[in-house]
Amino acid sequence: MENRPECWFRFPEVSILKFLKKRRIGVLNRLEKNSFFKQKDIVRFFSALLFMIIVCSWINPAFAAAGEKAIGEEKQGGAVITDFFSDHELADATVQFEKPLENASLVFTLNSGKKLLKSETFLLGSVEKGQKVTKVLFWGVEEDFREDRDSYKAQVFVKNGSENMDSKELSFSYRNPALLKLKLVDFSADSEKASVLMSLTNPAGFGSVQLPEPGVVDLDLKLLSGTDVIYSEKQKNIPVINTYYNASYWPFLLEKGKNYTALLKVHSHSPDITTAYRSDFIAQEKVEILDFDIDVDEYGASVTIVGRSQVPFDGIVRFVLTSENGEAQVFEETADILTAGKEDTIGIIWQGIPKGDYNVKIYVLNLEGEILDSHETVLRVFESVPEANPVEESPGTGFLAAMGIILCAGVLSGRKK
Repeated sequence: MENRPECWFRFPEVSILKFLKKRRIGVLNRLEKNSFFKQKDIVRFFSALLFMIIVCSWINPAFAAAGEKAIGEEKQGGAVITDFFSDHELADATVQFEKPLENASLVFTLNSGKKLLKSETFLLGSVEKGQKVTKVLFWGVEEDFREDRDSYKAQVFVKNGSENMDSKELSFSYRNPALLKLKLVDFSADSEKASVLMSLTNPAGFGSVQLPEPGVVDLDLKLLSGTDVIYSEKQKNIPVINTYYNASYWPFLLEKGKNYTALLKVHSHSPDITTAYRSDFIAQEKVEILDFDIDVDEYGASVTIVGRSQVPFDGIVRFVLTSENGEAQVFEETADILTAGKEDTIGIIWQGIPKGDYNVKIYVLNLEGEILDSHETVLRVFESVPEANPVEESPGTGFLAAMGIILCAGVLSGRKK
């Protein structure tokens, strides 16, 4: 059966040439038999064949270029998920927007097999080109995680309205992977800072003790208020040779009584493992009495206090002197407003203290009367300290001062004349 020209587009170029070669041989044979076939017809025929070959050679690259362009257009979206992590407790995603969007949102899903365990959407609304958004979701479905299940699948989708801009998924098991070379000894956070302590595991060999192999890690710290990231800090390529400790102090004020969550992701370079840890705290005022900077004698006392929280401290320092017979005298002084690392020294002068031995208690209290720190010591007064009395001015003192001012003014005015 003779091939038809419409089938050429489905054949490779080599097949087309073979086909045309066969057609050329057949035509030449027929030309030899038909002497009436003119030479100019032969030229026209082969010119048409050459044109068709050129067209066929253009068709395949054209279709290939069109296919590549279509794939490229599918990849070019308005947003890119630059980071995505999930385990059985939380999911953490960062999105970079490449163009402005009017109705952006992030959708998190968690599945076990074909069962949907959790789905939550964060409505972002309008976003600008170049804007980065990070969201953290705590799954809160611990009762659905079981050791007998092989794996779970977490997904995150970036949408603009109903249009899907980008997505990523991650599978994980019930148990967190171990860091192997490293051990997280402690991770804790409070109103002042977040601190991490890491050490190397010691792979003791059989019959001999091997030196621990150093590790290199990346640390990613975030402070959350609910699901909003209000602070983030990253440290790259940290060598852990023996023991590593780091404290990150919050660089802004916290709201008293508010719940915060510190999230730490530790990425080990070798093996390539990422694990996450969290520490929850309630922001509170905190100050500390510096024990080495307390002076108490028979004339008075001074004490230095330092702030240990990014919740501003506003309160007083109270000195309570209790004699041997149980009588107490109280002295108070208002302290400066303190935040983490700030110091204030408060001094008191005793008044009306009889001779004797005293138990001295120093308290730091906030405006609600809550004791934030205290210190206790003893004092011996060798001579009674009289109570200071205000100096009473005589009736003529004010009159004489006024007359002096008038006389000075008169003298100055006379000199000017």
